[in-house]
Amino acid sequence: MILVAIASAYMARAQQQAPEPMELLTQIRKKVADGIGRMPRYLCTEKVERRKVQLPSGINREVPCPELIEAFDVQAKRVQLVSSDRLRLDVAVINNHETYSWVNEGRFGDKSLSDLVRSGLTANGSFGSFLRAIFASDLATFAYVGEFQLEGRRTLQYSFSVPLSKSAYQISNAVLGRLVPYSGTFLVDPETLDLRKIEIHADDMPQALHFCRVSNEMTFAKLKIDNVDFMLPSAATTTVVNDSGARATNNLVFSSCHEFLGESKLLFDDPTPNSATAEAKQKQIDIPAGLTFLIALSQAIDPSTMAGGDPIKGFLNRAVALPELNTNIPKGTIVHGRIFALLMDYSEGADLRLSVKWESVDFGGAQQPLHLSLDGATTKTAKTYEILIRQSQPRFGEETDETIGNLEFVSVKRKYQIPVGFETRWLSLESHQVQNQ
Repeated sequence: MILVAIASAYMARAQQQAPEPMELLTQIRKKVADGIGRMPRYLCTEKVERRKVQLPSGINREVPCPELIEAFDVQAKRVQLVSSDRLRLDVAVINNHETYSWVNEGRFGDKSLSDLVRSGLTANGSFGSFLRAIFASDLATFAYVGEFQLEGRRTLQYSFSVPLSKSAYQISNAVLGRLVPYSGTFLVDPETLDLRKIEIHADDMPQALHFCRVSNEMTFAKLKIDNVDFMLPSAATTTVVNDSGARATNNLVFSSCHEFLGESKLLFDDPTPNSATAEAKQKQIDIPAGLTFLIALSQAIDPSTMAGGDPIKGFLNRAVALPELNTNIPKGTIVHGRIFALLMDYSEGADLRLSVKWESVDFGGAQQPLHLSLDGATTKTAKTYEILIRQSQPRFGEETDETIGNLEFVSVKRKYQIPVGFETRWLSLESHQVQNQ
């Protein structure tokens, strides 16, 4: 009886000493804010799996948004796949600002994510923008929801809300963008006060955007950087439902996160290049306009594993004469390029769309910059598949990027790969023609 009384008294005292959930929130916000403030400059590789589906044709899509959103749950097994693709990017966080480049490109510019990825659903903010607004400012109001089990572990759940007057959350469609209020919930480990998961929903979206739902979900994992633990996003999902009955989903997975120090000089153009850069620049030659480059793939392009952003290689199927230099670029010379998009379109069968850009050629002891425009393609290595050539189109008033070639492989079979040796024909452009692209 004495031991029971002692144990009961201890538990009662422990419960009295445990902080209330809203008192604990102050410590939680401080820990997240401190982590953001101490965050080093770091870089992660971001893989994005994108899928777009639509409701079955027999379903009435001209209904209010709540009914439209519910229809996707009710008709989950009948939704029709419209398109799918994959992206691979590098995202760097510098002074709590996110900037992007294609994977392993080695340098970042001042372009936005939508400038880099020119079509489909894009979303940023996973690496701190939302966290700073919610936890490191006075923009949000909070409430305690209760306990929640996450992967078998006890967590505390809180809700938050940011009004339009304090919001910096902008949502854009193909025509316009608007600031919107937002709200959501987050889960915290009650023992460590680590943020485990956060869900964010756009509220009161203007009808002109034609969106019924825009939501973001992020899960966090502990990462050691310079012997200090930080909670960073390990995965994120963005979902958009529009009022025409289509839903787009981006599933992001982050990997290879690390601090960068010495490599930071690779991120932006340096007005004082080092000796190696200067030497390479001295070896560069100006390739005149109007030359024909027949480029064959030196690797197969597999839509099931490769992604927009991946580097690729090809080779010249015919020598390119350089009369002004009294020489030629030999047949078989390696050409370097990058995939800008690799998308399966199921809207009318199964069409594979490839956007590619050839960026340099190995010649004269250096990688010579290439500015090429797609002029055609052969079908001799594609066998039975018809190939349609489409040129890049202007987007939102931007100038056309003539150096990105678009190919469409119509009615391909499952597991189709663009084969080794597939040949495309390109014409060289003057460098000043593409300097602003």
